[in-house]
Amino acid sequence: MKQTEVDMVIRVGPMDIGVFFIPGDNDTFGDFTYLKTQIRVDSRLEGAALVDTLLHEIFHAIWAMGQLKSKAQKEERAVAVMATYMTQVMRDNPHLMKWITKNLK
Repeated sequence: MKQTEVDMVIRVGPMDIGVFFIPGDNDTFGDFTYLKTQIRVDSRLEGAALVDTLLHEIFHAIWAMGQLKSKAQKEERAVAVMATYMTQVMRDNPHLMKWITKNLK
């Protein structure tokens, strides 16, 4: 996937993450890069598949920032961290909530 100009910025914890909707390469529908603080999503997706993919990548960002990198994390800790960060993501990104609603219609 080749990057273009940022389409949306989503705050996750202390970071502002650029979201790019770009033509995919058929190998992946999206990815999150911690070092570049960016999410890329295949622009061919639409509707629920588009929303699902963006949320999937936001969860990868939460996983990294919540330091849930170990596969041995207990389920309750993982769920607690994900819930806290998702609450913050929804609160600080009202444009994201509008975008989700629009794309699920």
